[in-house]
Amino acid sequence: MKYLGKTKYDSVILGTVLGLLLPLVIFMSYYLIAYHGMNLLSFFHYLGTGEIFLPIISLCATSNLLLFFIFIWTNRDKSARGVLQATFVYAIYVCIMKLI
Repeated sequence: MKYLGKTKYDSVILGTVLGLLLPLVIFMSYYLIAYHGMNLLSFFHYLGTGEIFLPIISLCATSNLLLFFIFIWTNRDKSARGVLQATFVYAIYVCIMKLI
């Protein structure tokens, strides 16, 4: 699947953006399915006081694994690199917040 000498949809920026957005979409889906009757601010307060915010963010970031493998299987290595970069951003955020 070549497009002007480059593989279509193969860029680090695309992979990074998708890698940053997918966990947020999963997180909002979790909120809408599990806590649909709760206000969004109340939901964040509940997550913060229960100290379950970071584990949920970590679980949502694992959704990048599927996206990473899809890019690898379709030979879009630059996009896979971007997804990996976004996953490291989430991992660094979780590590810093656990240390604070």
